[in-house]
Amino acid sequence: MNLTPDIIETPFILRTYGRTELAMLYFPQHTPCAAWRALRHELELCKPLARELRAQGYQSSQRRFTPRQVRTITEHLGTP
Repeated sequence: MNLTPDIIETPFILRTYGRTELAMLYFPQHTPCAAWRALRHELELCKPLARELRAQGYQSSQRRFTPRQVRTITEHLGTP
């Protein structure tokens, strides 16, 4: 008898994500606020990623990542 629940992984879909929504995918063990801080830190730490995002029009005040920006993030940080 198997008492452990089956873990079903859903494939990552390239689409528009809210910044906290995407951060929670990368840092599910964090609170939403801490997850966003951690993702923001990673975005700033990886200089090539930061340059590409800025070239795509990213501003630190925006609340959503476009599908193109999400693709760029996953190319640098890996799929969450």
